[in-house]
Amino acid sequence: MNPLQSSGLPSRVLAALTGGALLAGLITVPAIPAAASAEPSASAEPSASVEPAPSITVNGDACGAEPAWYTGTGDYIDLQWATTFDAATEVSSVFYSILGPDGVSVTGFPDPVDAGLSTVERELYLSHENVYTLEVRVREGDVWGAEPVASCRFGVRQPPVVALTVPVLGAGAVYVYGEARGGAGVAGQYLVAATRQGEAVAYEYAVTESSSRPATWESISVADSSPVVIPVVPTTSGSKYLHVRGVDRYGVRGPARWKNFLVGTTSTTQPAPPAITVRGLEDSIPGDGRIPLEVTLTSDLEVRPMGEVVLRHGTQEVGRTTFDAQSETVLVEQAPLGTGLQEISAEYRQFEGAPTLSATARICADGCPFTGGKATITAFDDVRLDPNLYVKVSGFSPQPTSYKFEWLRAGKVVSSGLSDEDAHYLSLPPDEGHTLTARVTAYAPGMAPKTVTASVKIGDREDADVCYGGKLVGSSWLKNYSYCSPDAVSIGSPGSGRGLEMLVAEPWPAPGYVSSRGGELPDDGGGIADYWFDMEGYVQGQGWEGFKVKDTVFYVGSVGENRRLEAFRIDDGGVLAPYYDVWYRAYVPKYGWLGWAKNGAEAGTVGFGYGIEAVQIRVLPKGERLESGSGNAAYYYAPVQQQVHVRSYLRPSNVWRAPVMGGSTAGLTSTTQRLNALRVDVDGTQYSGGVQVSAKVEGDGWRSYVADDRVAGTYHATNRTSAYRMRLTGQMAAQFDIYYRTHVAGTGWLGWAKNGDGAGTESYTKRVTAVQVLLVAKGDPAPPNAYSRAAYQR
Repeated sequence: MNPLQSSGLPSRVLAALTGGALLAGLITVPAIPAAASAEPSASAEPSASVEPAPSITVNGDACGAEPAWYTGTGDYIDLQWATTFDAATEVSSVFYSILGPDGVSVTGFPDPVDAGLSTVERELYLSHENVYTLEVRVREGDVWGAEPVASCRFGVRQPPVVALTVPVLGAGAVYVYGEARGGAGVAGQYLVAATRQGEAVAYEYAVTESSSRPATWESISVADSSPVVIPVVPTTSGSKYLHVRGVDRYGVRGPARWKNFLVGTTSTTQPAPPAITVRGLEDSIPGDGRIPLEVTLTSDLEVRPMGEVVLRHGTQEVGRTTFDAQSETVLVEQAPLGTGLQEISAEYRQFEGAPTLSATARICADGCPFTGGKATITAFDDVRLDPNLYVKVSGFSPQPTSYKFEWLRAGKVVSSGLSDEDAHYLSLPPDEGHTLTARVTAYAPGMAPKTVTASVKIGDREDADVCYGGKLVGSSWLKNYSYCSPDAVSIGSPGSGRGLEMLVAEPWPAPGYVSSRGGELPDDGGGIADYWFDMEGYVQGQGWEGFKVKDTVFYVGSVGENRRLEAFRIDDGGVLAPYYDVWYRAYVPKYGWLGWAKNGAEAGTVGFGYGIEAVQIRVLPKGERLESGSGNAAYYYAPVQQQVHVRSYLRPSNVWRAPVMGGSTAGLTSTTQRLNALRVDVDGTQYSGGVQVSAKVEGDGWRSYVADDRVAGTYHATNRTSAYRMRLTGQMAAQFDIYYRTHVAGTGWLGWAKNGDGAGTESYTKRVTAVQVLLVAKGDPAPPNAYSRAAYQR
């Protein structure tokens, strides 16, 4: 069937279509299924129900086989279709299909029929100088017709659309957006670099103070295919707008486009950058007889690189290229250049008829030496003490294209790299007292590398310290208070019965280093801190918890919940962490000051219900230690220590005392009696095995080991016992170390022994009065020795 002819209504077919927004490309025209029944043959009698073909109008004009032409706005066109049926029609809806010149559907949409009339108005994206076919199908019930009941053709013309204008280089002024150029009365030019849709025979333009549509326009004709240059002569300084629109041969004007630029004054105007620059590149294929040069176009043409450049050595052309990108690489034959530094001239034309712009560059053909060159180590403060150092390079000729930066401590490289960031160096504690040297090697294509150095002797910087504080259970929260004191000796109230509920701690590094709480970025967003603490606290009823924050105060524990802080741990991080240890300890009831923990180990107690009453924190250089006067462990964990039970037998009272758990004192520390026997039992909750104990008894020496809960020592004789040894068995021995220590009258607590070592005294005249036994998981820190005393005194 001829699609340009009308016909009676076809058979019905199933349709599955939805309306939509054509501009967004949301309408998809479904394939029309094959007809449900064959078209009637020529001999068939016409059906009595066939209706007359409808008529179609487009924008009020009759639409038929000969296309009528309509004009859009540049990219879009507004069209109105009307399809008229006999008033008595039963047709309830129609489907419009628009086919492109190739017969492929461009878009489609349904529309209801009311009293025999369907009217549709659409804004469509249709191309210039194309003829389109409109087909109409009808809908009765649930099916669409397989063939159109009517069709017609129409054409679309679009006026020219100015797609891009760029400044003309080499004009009196090169006016651009955002940078003051030229001045009042200084002429510039803009090139119409691209148009689309219709063909312009002229352009209209105007220079105004705003982006609003100009009231008057000037015109310039298009001569053949020559570039169109729009003159710009501002009469005042400040922000200006160039408006441009194209006009086609029918006199139809396209949409106006504007370009904003800034006109300078005597004090604000800036010179235009060079149109092109030339520099040598690193040769990725050395020895091939060609030198790579990079030719870069000014950023004024960044949005539309264009034009051609010719490179010459003297009068001889050695290369040329056109610009499709802002920078292009040209391979130049080395033979005409010879060796050493050579001058290359570049001649650039933006377009046919544009002025020729020249530039020169000195490039190295081969084996050129640098002249000059200097390195200087600088810092914001005293270069000997400020850790943030920077090496400044100057004086090289020609200008190097890259550098290698090396920092040496006492002649050994400690940092190196090829990026600008490697010119910066963060001096660390190992540099103190040493000579630090910055060694810089300059490179450029074809140039012989040249190295320059600068040195400084680093002084002794302050050591890192700590700022800390806390809040007692039941005390009020102090808003706008940091809870952090850099001069604190301890915080809390030891022995008062009042526990801490939260703890604050921050590193306090030497001037020039950046610290933060928990590794956050510094307040100025300048980068990761050089030193920070990571903390966790064990909160009554809550367990282990990390950092919390209130009113910019970072803390561990709780606020306003009346919950005890029972244990905590602090680890340090950052580039300074390898050079410092963070030490800390807690004061808890029944133990007093516990031993010092460090670098992430636990401090305090868990499972005993003891709150921390006081805390001490120190930061010390690696290798320095803090001595514990009490010799207590830094941390007691009830589920571990409850696996140990110790009973003591004292003479002359001759009484077995009640058993105590691990970490507690069996015996007495203030007494005239002697600890003469022990019964130690280890009953693992997860692992099999137990404990064996040996006692050193007067007259016998070291006796044989006895197993769990057996008597080690003597309680039925007057022989004195002066020392003990203990060791674990079975799986317990693989999972734990057993530590133990003795209290000696007149001396105090001796150091800790472990895993079969002797604890006590060689002499029987010295009186052992008490013992403590402690299980420590393999790999965990050992308890500290009181006053650095040995575990066994001879």
